[in-house]
Amino acid sequence: MYNQLIFEQQSILNKLQKKSRFLSIARIFLFAGSVYLFYLMMYHRENSYGWWALLFIVLFVICVNIYLKVQSKIKYHSVLKQINQDEIDFLKGEKKFDEGKEFINPQHPYSYDLDLFGLQSIFQYINRTGTSLGKKQLAKDLQSINSEQKIKLRQEVIKELSENLAFRQKFQALALLANADNQKDLAIKKWTESPIDKPHKAIQYLFIIVPILFFISVIGLFFELPFTSTRLSIFLFSLNLFLAGSLTKLITKEIGKSDQIANSLQQYSHMIEVFSSTAFTSDELNKLQKELNEKQATLAVKQLANIFEKLNTIANLFVFIALNGTIQYHFWVYKQLIQWKKNYKNDLWQWIEVIGKIESYNSFANYAYNHSTYTYPEITTNEITFHALGHPLINEKKRIKNSIDFTDKQFYILTGSNMSGKSTFLRTIGINLVLGYAGAPIDCLSAKITPIPLWVSMRLTDSLSDSESYFYAEVKRLQKIVEEASQQPIFILLDEILKGTNSDDKKSGTIGVIEKLQKFNVKGMLATHDLEVCAISKKYEQVMANKRFEVEIIEDELHFDYLLKDGICENKNATFIMKKMQII
Repeated sequence: MYNQLIFEQQSILNKLQKKSRFLSIARIFLFAGSVYLFYLMMYHRENSYGWWALLFIVLFVICVNIYLKVQSKIKYHSVLKQINQDEIDFLKGEKKFDEGKEFINPQHPYSYDLDLFGLQSIFQYINRTGTSLGKKQLAKDLQSINSEQKIKLRQEVIKELSENLAFRQKFQALALLANADNQKDLAIKKWTESPIDKPHKAIQYLFIIVPILFFISVIGLFFELPFTSTRLSIFLFSLNLFLAGSLTKLITKEIGKSDQIANSLQQYSHMIEVFSSTAFTSDELNKLQKELNEKQATLAVKQLANIFEKLNTIANLFVFIALNGTIQYHFWVYKQLIQWKKNYKNDLWQWIEVIGKIESYNSFANYAYNHSTYTYPEITTNEITFHALGHPLINEKKRIKNSIDFTDKQFYILTGSNMSGKSTFLRTIGINLVLGYAGAPIDCLSAKITPIPLWVSMRLTDSLSDSESYFYAEVKRLQKIVEEASQQPIFILLDEILKGTNSDDKKSGTIGVIEKLQKFNVKGMLATHDLEVCAISKKYEQVMANKRFEVEIIEDELHFDYLLKDGICENKNATFIMKKMQII
């Protein structure tokens, strides 16, 4: 499909580029022709050449406007073509998207431990956003545990959008063209929150009266009326410029960095228009559309972008003198801005945030489209179970799938030798829970999930700034997990906890943690190398069981099958590996 779309976009680009070349040549001939005809008019003193020169100038201006529109279309279709090429390269493993490393947060209950952000992360794998708003919303959605109802609504949206490739790519192209980074979005948000400054009412009357008096004086000069003079007209023209100068400070304060955000607003208005005019069936998308359409968001945002563009001409000395010295142009544009801000100030940022939500939905929908065999988990009130579950970031040819059910046996102790797959399996469960909570499909034959808080302890680090050891950081995380478990049902994934202490402390401490968590009927899994810890499952055999990954030594080589089995690990490989590498 992507190859077909590339072919279609290239065909459109070929036609547009051919038209662009023709218009470029036409512009040169029309401009040169108008100059030559003007020369003939002056040389032969024949006015007819002047009329022809004027016609050529008009045609030249029309040609320039058409050329600029064609160039905009070329940019748009070039981006569409690149979007499809990127998807092909991504599926080949040759394209990497933004990794979202700015969202890495070691304090989050699960995002840091599950590597949701950074190089080779699930965020990088899913992300197709083009704006800062979209990136932030996608990061937020990956770090949120939604309610049962909201997950079902999100599933409905993602299913619908995954089938609407044309809308998704059009929206994505406009987002990329917006070139809206965090700084520009903050400038917009800051503007919506700032107070409205107006000139004094008496001064506003002068902005109206002085231009009228100026035009009366000019008309009086033309008709040689009494009480008019050139000096009077020059005085009124100068007074207009003085008034305009007094307004410049207010305008500059109001528009701030609007020269940077005007393009973003223009593209935002196009994105809102595309979204608002597309027919959807899901309740969530229809709700967002209704919010935008009721207040004519598309038109309002487009008006704001145009107002900013007009106000930016205040820096053009020729425009400032010519238009403000006569009609106080920027005063009237500024009045439009004040009125706009009065009408829509409280709505603008909410409208723009909708763009981020759609971009995030589109990223999940694109993920669903690229993995059409994946399954949407069933949302339940007390079941977490996966049948043939795989890790989406592992190559499909190497991916081993396993099943696990946390319904009857709600807590498992996982054992296995080094490199047998324990940590990978914990991450497989965690990442698929995160995707399921976001409403996305997951790599399994079937699944049931319950939206409860997820807590993970897998890769804590020392905190040098807080003079905090690895062990103390881990203990603090475990303390937080126990506190959360005492207040509400949670799901936990713990990997080889208490690594920063001796073996006896580690064993007794791990058993103590399990005992404590079982008082709160916690669901989850703990991976450990301490086989003695597994004995505790007998004490809680109604709700707890042991699982294992095994390794075999065949013909002096290690063989991992990465298949989850019942029971406690029987084989070890650390000594074998060290002998193999001639360490011991």
